[in-house]
Order: sequence, then C-alpha cells, then structure tokens
Amino acid sequence: MKTISLSLFFWSIFHIGIFGQEIWSLEKCVNHAIEKSLQIENSKLTLSGTEIDITQARHSRYPNLSGNTNVGWNFGRTIDPTSNQFVTETFFNNGFSFNSNVLLYNGGRIGNSIQQSIQNSRATMKDMEQTKRDISLNVASLYLNLLFAKENLVNAENQLKLTNDQLNQLNKQIAVGNRPENDILDLQAQIATNEQTIIEARNNLTINLLNLKQFLRLDPDYNMDILNPGDVPLETDPDIVTFGELYRSALSTQPSVSANEMRVKVAQLGEKIAKADFLPTIGAGGSVRTNYSNKGRSIDRIENVVRPLDVVIDGRNVSIGFPSQVPIFSETPYFDQFTDNISYGIGASVTIPIYSNYSAKAGLQRAKLNSERAQLTLDQSKETLKITIGQALSDAKAAKARFMATEKTKSAQSNLYNNALKRFEIGNLNAFELTRLKTQMETSVINHIIAKYDYLFRTKILDFYLGKPIVLTK
Repeated sequence: MKTISLSLFFWSIFHIGIFGQEIWSLEKCVNHAIEKSLQIENSKLTLSGTEIDITQARHSRYPNLSGNTNVGWNFGRTIDPTSNQFVTETFFNNGFSFNSNVLLYNGGRIGNSIQQSIQNSRATMKDMEQTKRDISLNVASLYLNLLFAKENLVNAENQLKLTNDQLNQLNKQIAVGNRPENDILDLQAQIATNEQTIIEARNNLTINLLNLKQFLRLDPDYNMDILNPGDVPLETDPDIVTFGELYRSALSTQPSVSANEMRVKVAQLGEKIAKADFLPTIGAGGSVRTNYSNKGRSIDRIENVVRPLDVVIDGRNVSIGFPSQVPIFSETPYFDQFTDNISYGIGASVTIPIYSNYSAKAGLQRAKLNSERAQLTLDQSKETLKITIGQALSDAKAAKARFMATEKTKSAQSNLYNNALKRFEIGNLNAFELTRLKTQMETSVINHIIAKYDYLFRTKILDFYLGKPIVLTK
C-alpha cells in the first residue's frame, strides 16, 4: 500500500510539472506579441486621434449654435433694454440670445480637410499593419534562436554520451591490456570539454527563452516552452527568386510604402487647403434675443379723466375741462417680457482677402515644401527597400551555399570519424587522434546547425518581403 501511494505521489508530481508548462507555437507567440505590444497600443491611440480629426472635419460643414445670457445692475443714466429709453435710476436686467452661423463657401477648405483627415487615418492604419509585420518577423527570429539553442543542447548531450561510450570501450581495452592507461586522459579531457559545452548550451537556451519571454511581455518565471515544428519546409529558393520579383512584391505588400504614398496625398491636399486662403469666404448666420428689466412696464388699462384748464374770457377767470385718456401702467412679469421683447435676425457675410501680411503666401509655400518632403520620404523609402531587399536576397543565397557546404563537411567529418572509431576499436588509432577527429566532427555538426537556422531565417525574410505569412509548419 505504501508502495502504491509513493508511486502515485511521484506520478502526480511528474504530471504537474509536465502539464503546468504551456507549449507555445509560433502563431501563438506572434498573436500574443501583437496583442501585448506597446507599439500597437500607441498606434491605436494615434488611429483614434485621426478618427476624431475626420469627425471634426465633417462637422465643419454644419451650422454652429451658441447661447448667451447676461445678468446686470445698472446705475445712473443708461438705456433700458426693454424700452430703449434713457433712465436715470438703478435697475436690474437679464438677457438671453442664440446665434448660429454656417460656412457656405471657403474655397474647398472643408472638403479637402475631410479628405486629408481620411488619408492620414489610412496611413496610420498602414503604419500599424507594418508594425504587426515587423513584430511577426522579430518573434520568428527569437523563436528560431530558441530552436537552435534547444537543438544545440541536444547535440552537446549526444556528444557527451558518445564520449562516455568511447571511454567505456577504452576501459575494456585497458582491462585486457590492449591499451595503455594513459590513453584514458585524452577522453577524460574530452568529457570535461563536453560537459562545459553542455553548460554553455543550457545557459544559451535559458537566455534565448528569456529574450522571447521579454518580447512577449511575460514574467521571467512564466512556465513555457515552444513547439518544435520538426523539419521546416523551405518554400522560397533564393537561387530561383529574382530581385525584380522580390522588389515588386514588396512594393505592393509592405504597408510602410503604402503609408508613405498616402502621406504624399495628404501633403498635396494641404496645398489645396493653403490655396483657399486666397479665395473669398461666404457665410450666413442668424440670431434670436430677448431681454428683461425690473423697470419694464406695460399698460394695464386706460382711464378717462377731465383735466381742468384756467383761461381768461372777457376779463374773467374761467376753468375749462378737457377730457383725456390716461394709461395706467403695471410691472410686466418676467416671462411676459421675454415673449414681448424677442427679436430675430438673419444675415450673410463675404470676406475677400486683399492683403494678409504675406501669411497666405507663406502658408502655400510651406505646404509645397511639405509635399516635396513627403515625396522625398517616399522615394527614400523605396530606395532603402531596394537596398534592404538586395541585401536580404544576397544573404539568403550565401546562407544556402553555406548550409549546403556545411552539410557536405558534416557528412565527410562523420564518415572520417566513424572510420577512425573502427580503427580505434581494433587498436590501429590512439585516443589522442580519435579525440582530435571527434572534435572536428563536433565542430562540423555545430556549424551545420548554425548554417541551417541561418538559412531558415534568411528564407523567412524573403517570405516577409514576398508578402507570405511567416510560419514554420506546412
């Protein structure tokens, strides 16, 4: 019973260690890197800003509307806003007004501003797409470096096992007297070298795994490993693809080129916007306003009265009465005054630029310089792309040649070592010479691994410029 419990304990510990570790594919690494990228987050903020610019430019076509209110106390002689008469007394007044204006014509500034904002937004989207592609390539580079480190560690462990097998074989030969005991020193030194190589390979593996975690913005102690895709298919042969094909494809698939082309259009629209400063501006507007004053009065009723007038008739004083109507005023209520005092107004305006202190001409000149600068940036990006693609194609061809050469060298060194091992087993070769040949064979294997992953990465760069997805599986 105790044996079963102990077995279950170790079984559970083993499976916790295995299943607690996440295995990440290249696709998962790329998606996670893009999702967590601060560059992408910044691009999203920039894109949101351009969308705000588009909305603002479109709303420039609509009339604006503003409201205003005022409250005041007047002292001394002033005009009562409700009666438009001078009064010399303190009174309280309150007013409200609404104003609206719409731009009817301004030389196409609004339409061009809308198009400029749209093009700028599209360029920002292309920048974000380019950032995603660059992240994919960087992740692929780190992923391949980690695969190389893992394979290099396996190779180092195999070399140590091979040396230990040779040592066991040598011990048997020494035991029967076929070999001197001093021959064991060379293999012991080789074992120490192999152990040191394993330590270095493990450190390199740890560093490459840490680099990948940092790029993915994962904690250093995050328990993960990568999926080994096995033999990766090489779909792009650098000896077949031409520079022209590669360059034409890059021009159409690289978002950075499209972004620069759109920014040329943005700058050209900026010229049209600057030319609008030389053209008349036509606008229209309307307003409504009303006022209140605590001195506001209205006629409450009309009373008929007889006003006496003393006159002299035939030397006698006679009082004569003249009937008249006298208005009786009362204070006008607050809301009644707003209704009674309301007024409307509409109007149109035309502004013709005559002399603007060189500001309009200077603005146009700056806009033209911006267009030239944007075109120059586009041309420079295309020239840089040519150089980069030419270098990438040259590197890929060199990597292929190096890979094929190291493959031949590895095969030749392996055959030479296997032949030496047979001679060593029958006593025709000493341990020192066998160790030397084994070292050469190990070096050829390591060089072959390095060349293989370098060639693989160089072909993925070509796929990058050809617009192909960067994958390590069929």
